[in-house]
Amino acid sequence: MASKRIQRVNELLQREIAGALYSLQFSPPLDLARVTVAAVSCAPDLRSASVRISVLPNPDGTSDLVEVVRQLRARRKDFQAVIGKNVVMKYTPHLNFEEDEGQAHADRIYQILDNLPPMAEEPVQGEDDPDGTP
Repeated sequence: MASKRIQRVNELLQREIAGALYSLQFSPPLDLARVTVAAVSCAPDLRSASVRISVLPNPDGTSDLVEVVRQLRARRKDFQAVIGKNVVMKYTPHLNFEEDEGQAHADRIYQILDNLPPMAEEPVQGEDDPDGTP
């Protein structure tokens, strides 16, 4: 488990990166309403951090996750510059953007649960017979 200091740094970096998404210009433009910085995990020496990105699916069911992560990786130095300017740290961590499949896995689990047949209700003990005998 990470120390409280690392947890605070992770949360701070997550907020800064999410804010930087809106200040940087992307070509082609990203649909930022669908992009989420799911988590940031900073190394104990604070020199590197993995940034997990989640993207909600399009209305047609397709996902732009791979393309979004590719664009973010291309702009990694811009994100690091924003962090270096806004956050006082000895080192600005090297950011590694990764795909976060957590939401896709959760959606798949919900889909499976929705398709399960309903369970048969078990009678409550003592309610089998009207006179109370089981």
